[in-house]
Amino acid sequence: MEEVISTIYYNGQFWVALIEKIGDDGSLKVGKYTFGPEPTNTDLIHFYQNIYPYLSFYETGERFRIKEKRSIDEQSRCTKKSLVLYSACRGADRELRRKERGKVRHQEQDEKYRKKAARKKEKKRGH
Repeated sequence: MEEVISTIYYNGQFWVALIEKIGDDGSLKVGKYTFGPEPTNTDLIHFYQNIYPYLSFYETGERFRIKEKRSIDEQSRCTKKSLVLYSACRGADRELRRKERGKVRHQEQDEKYRKKAARKKEKKRGH
């Protein structure tokens, strides 16, 4: 059974939920959701029932939360580390998808060029 830790904080502009899933094998998955204005209790219930199951999580290799009870300073440091880790994983995932899209686009352009060249060749041959 995996352990889930949710941290809701104000980043200066929006209220954000940082969710960490710790698996049985010790793996850590991090996800983030932006609420916007301060969430009420009904907003939180709606989030956990309807939005949380479809949230995308990024696999990481590190784990920061070892102790159950922490001081406020330790908690804020752990949250910052998890947020940095989330940003790094999201950036790496985004870069990988961008490269894959580039490859697909290049293959499509190459195929389009080959079809056009074949049509030109047929037209030049005549009947």
